[in-house]
Amino acid sequence: FDLPAVQAIWPDGDPLDPIEQLVDKSLVTVEQLTDEKLRYRLLETLRQYGAERLAEAGEEDDARERHFAHYADVAERAYAQRIEHEAEMLASLEADHDDFRAALKWSCSRPRHLLCLASALGWFWHLRSHYREGRIWLEQALALNPAERSHERARALWALTMILNWQGDVASARPLAEESLALWRTTDDPLELALALESVGWSHFAASNYFEALRSMEDCVEAYRRLGSEKLITRGRVAVGQMLAALGDVERTESLARETLAEGRAQGEPKFVHFSLHYLADCALWRGDAKRAVQLYGESLKAALDYGNEMEAATEMQGMAMGLMGSGRAEEGFRLYGASCARFAELQTTMVDEVAFWVKFRERYLPPARERIGATAAEKAEKEGRSMRWEQALTYAYELAS
Repeated sequence: FDLPAVQAIWPDGDPLDPIEQLVDKSLVTVEQLTDEKLRYRLLETLRQYGAERLAEAGEEDDARERHFAHYADVAERAYAQRIEHEAEMLASLEADHDDFRAALKWSCSRPRHLLCLASALGWFWHLRSHYREGRIWLEQALALNPAERSHERARALWALTMILNWQGDVASARPLAEESLALWRTTDDPLELALALESVGWSHFAASNYFEALRSMEDCVEAYRRLGSEKLITRGRVAVGQMLAALGDVERTESLARETLAEGRAQGEPKFVHFSLHYLADCALWRGDAKRAVQLYGESLKAALDYGNEMEAATEMQGMAMGLMGSGRAEEGFRLYGASCARFAELQTTMVDEVAFWVKFRERYLPPARERIGATAAEKAEKEGRSMRWEQALTYAYELAS
């Protein structure tokens, strides 16, 4: 937690002196994030003791309500800044994730509170690969507020759509995307309406309906142009790039991806950098330039982790694996492939098994590599990869990329 959180929850006076006393007694630890920003961590035994004392004094619910109000405000402010300061807001929300969990748990008996907070956090759960957790909270919030026709319901539906798409649950995602879009059409919010159109496009993509997805994303670009945000325009163009890559339109993909890569770097947006590099790597696989694909997927992997997207990082790892197999390094490729599959299982996503063009890449690159080294050697290497811890797999991938 940070000092503003304590100040918001502390009932009376200035909490700084009591905190410093706890720090002096080593009951609270301090982490220096920047010259001006500190984070504190309370020992678990002290946290439990404090909760017991609050309950005994009959003050626990008041304290938890203040706690909820503060973190709901933090989530709303991050939501409002997510377009222009995405990576920064994602990192900030991740640092407070345990407090959000506590606030969500408290709000379970207060359905409207739960919907407000869960819907503000949905975009974070999606981009940081917290799929299972985000899905549980969003489904619960929507189920407890069935008659809602609010902005909060619309954005909860949007977030759940994106999570379901990235989990590979395509059949469940599409109707939610359409419901979210219908709700946003009843409001005067062109930004949210444009984002809802984008989610429909991603639902088409997840279902491998690439021409429909391309039309949706091209409409998004025009909507984003009308809003006048350079980052939104790049965001839409990046989405178009994914559809062109999936269609195998290599020349148009490469031209667009080079432009969005330059824009992403100039804007300081790692997500745009990550996806642009990924599309260039896809084009290398389409062309059969496997060595080039390894390099580009390796760069894309690092960019994905710059904003904490582990599912996308695992996808880059799998792309690297196919590039390795195609460049005569089958054993290393199968090992890395196994590591990527293990991470997908941990994140509870099957999206890469649903996207048709990616499945075609695997059908093109895996069988010849397996035949070259033999099924036994391929199975052994893949099993070794599946047994790696995620950090080990990342280190291995970086070594192979270099």
